[in-house]
Amino acid sequence: MDLILKSERKQLIIEKINSDHFVTLDSLVDLLNTSESTVRRDLDELATEKKLRRVHGGAEKYQSLQEELSNFQKSIKNVHEKESIARFSQNLIDEGDVIFIDAGTTNELLVREIDKKGVTVVTNSIHHAAKLVEKQIKTLIIGGFVKQSTDASIGHLAVEQLSKLNFDKAFIGANGIDADFITTPDIEEAVIKKMVVNNAKKTYVLADASKVGHVSFVKIVGVEQIELVTNFGQHVLLDKIKEKTRVYEV
Repeated sequence: MDLILKSERKQLIIEKINSDHFVTLDSLVDLLNTSESTVRRDLDELATEKKLRRVHGGAEKYQSLQEELSNFQKSIKNVHEKESIARFSQNLIDEGDVIFIDAGTTNELLVREIDKKGVTVVTNSIHHAAKLVEKQIKTLIIGGFVKQSTDASIGHLAVEQLSKLNFDKAFIGANGIDADFITTPDIEEAVIKKMVVNNAKKTYVLADASKVGHVSFVKIVGVEQIELVTNFGQHVLLDKIKEKTRVYEV
């Protein structure tokens, strides 16, 4: 009987992850009406079976190299961690800086936090630009083809404009970070991000811990070219990343 109940629990977990792409430990405790320790064991077993990926505070669906969540799906994942990363990253901005802020949900929270005087922000996100203008921050928006799922301007026009600009600091996102590279599922977004890194004096990748250890289709740059702002210091890969670059654990 216990085996049947476990099988049913695990099936419900898989169905929930396939539907939502990400589940928290607390939500599964409520859904399954069982203890946290039982849910943890079920998640660990499913992770061993390669049916999901364990992340801090829950689990997520295994993604293919080219799979990418929409901004809405990303916005409900690890919200508190992303808020902490954004609050910390605001302190990396100095008055008078010219900065680039990439499209993405963590960077959207950074836009909300900016309060330094005399800052100029360049962005390839329509939504970021609107919020920056509302805050009366000097804003330059990069044009181009808008990718619907991520709200990022990409393509030849965006690349041409960025090629003419330099930045004191850049804040970008990445779908995956391993010991050697930061990665993204989209070739055109990778081109944009790489150009931004090359044109910035310093680049910060804002990424919650679920991105650490994940690998996507396209390599952007090596980790030695960026500094990482993340929220969780117990991932084995972080020690390897620290050998190559600075890691801020918030």
